[in-house]
Amino acid sequence: MRRVILPLFFALSALSGALGGLNAAVAGDSKPAAPKQEALGLAVIVHPKNPVKKLSFSELRAFLKVKQQFWPNRQRCRVFLPPTRSAAYGILLKRVYKMSHKKLQKYWVRQLFSGQIPSKPDFVSSSTAAGSQVRKALGALSIVPANRVPKGVKVLLIDGKRPGDKGYALVGTIKP
Repeated sequence: MRRVILPLFFALSALSGALGGLNAAVAGDSKPAAPKQEALGLAVIVHPKNPVKKLSFSELRAFLKVKQQFWPNRQRCRVFLPPTRSAAYGILLKRVYKMSHKKLQKYWVRQLFSGQIPSKPDFVSSSTAAGSQVRKALGALSIVPANRVPKGVKVLLIDGKRPGDKGYALVGTIKP
């Protein structure tokens, strides 16, 4: 009889502890765990024959804002931005453009109508589409998540660092 009661006692104790925790959670005594935020690094990709291997963060910002329109080889830079609802675009808005999507759209309109830029950057639907556009045009530049760099493109160093290096500039947090 003792052999049956002792295991049954431990099983009921464990169940009681689990139910106690559940009751505390239902009663609001315990705070739900905050969703973890993950870091997302972005890679700057260009055509493999582009002679540039690295950019400073300020040079990258100038290209992305179309203030710098030509590469050192006199090839016009054509910018392809990630989808507007993507985490990558959100990181660009915060880290590079330092403005909301709405303010960025107004910025492009002002730049176009004042004749400062010939056209605003195009948006691509995915990293694959970005890779396709970059492989087609020698002067193309795009931004993709570092874990989704398409084949056949070159990744530029930013301030001498690669995506994933400590202190790399194009990193932001995303909610999973």
